[in-house]
Amino acid sequence: MTRLTNRKQKMSGFGLHSRGEFGNLPVWLPRLFVWCLLCWLLPQCSPPGWCDELVIRVGTEAGNRTLNGNVLVEAEDKSLLFQADDGRLWILKAEQIVSRQPADAAVKPIESREQQRRLEEELPGFRFHVTDHFIIAYNTERAYAQWLGGLYEQLYRGFTGYWERKRKFKLDDPSFPLVVVVFASFEEYSAHVRRELGQDPGSMVAYYNLMTNRVTLYDLTTGFQGGGGKPDNDRKIQEILANPNALPMVATVVHEGTHQLMFNMGMQTRLADTPLWVNEGLAMFFETPDLKNPKGWRTIGQVNQLRLLTFRENLPQRAANGESLRRLLTEDLDFRDPKQSLTRYAEAWALNYFLLNRYGKEFVAYLELLRSKQPLRVDPPETRISEFESALGKRLAELDAEFVDYMQKLRD
Repeated sequence: MTRLTNRKQKMSGFGLHSRGEFGNLPVWLPRLFVWCLLCWLLPQCSPPGWCDELVIRVGTEAGNRTLNGNVLVEAEDKSLLFQADDGRLWILKAEQIVSRQPADAAVKPIESREQQRRLEEELPGFRFHVTDHFIIAYNTERAYAQWLGGLYEQLYRGFTGYWERKRKFKLDDPSFPLVVVVFASFEEYSAHVRRELGQDPGSMVAYYNLMTNRVTLYDLTTGFQGGGGKPDNDRKIQEILANPNALPMVATVVHEGTHQLMFNMGMQTRLADTPLWVNEGLAMFFETPDLKNPKGWRTIGQVNQLRLLTFRENLPQRAANGESLRRLLTEDLDFRDPKQSLTRYAEAWALNYFLLNRYGKEFVAYLELLRSKQPLRVDPPETRISEFESALGKRLAELDAEFVDYMQKLRD
């Protein structure tokens, strides 16, 4: 089971300016935000364990809400980073906490049936497709939910097999039910995004939210329906998957599912300082579709042709002598800059591909280091560089030259 540790830490205050009722954040928690949130972070004051089982009632305009779970971080002003029993993270200002008390017994993660009951209350009118590891909540066609559940179970098996058997990287079983919410239309999805994230989705058609621990998307087959009617059976889903234009749909679904697995199987810690080049690069490493497969995906680690092309096209402008790598390793906000994001995503995929194929053992050791990072602790750029160079056993400039040479010779 995933370790739900009590990383209770004294802080002088979160300094939170939330965009939602309790500060919901998407997967890309900006590094600058973390610095503003935690610039007064002090060392741990208690060891890991379930010694802070609490019941917290949160005061809202609509009334009070009871949360059961565990305190992960406590500020000196009594603000909390709290993990509820459904896996959701809450950033709670001190004034929001009406009362808190020890629970009568150890608070354990809820089971799938209880999670579904809560979702039924939260999402009236939704139906549910439950698999071994996922709860797909949907108000679209059942065929799409079934395809999605099958694809995610296939991803779960592939993800586990790749890391544990091929890379000898020990994973945990997910502690919490893995929830995926699917809206029938982009309009419904957009309204949800505005409520949850406080912004319009723009070109974002799916996302994994670090705070809710859910993948949210809409029925991405809507763009393929044309005059052929709704994809209300498996045959029509297969017809859509036979269309090369379905590649982005499959890649997006797998990409966000990979994020969810990484954060729920002990590979990464939510709100820890995991560099975005690792987070996004690994998701891209898994995302490459295989439309010859009935689910649209199978093979892990195939060459991502689009990312490779973008990387090679940028080579004439790319900074040499390790400077581009240095920026990739330390500047997470580049991934959110429209002028740089495509280039950074391509380089992130390329670096993960290179390291897993040429420095697999060393890179796994680096991933083991990252998995030990604690939430809400931010490393300075120098630490990111030194940890990376130490794990790989090479300086950036030397590794960069080898990296570029490898990617130029890679057969596309």
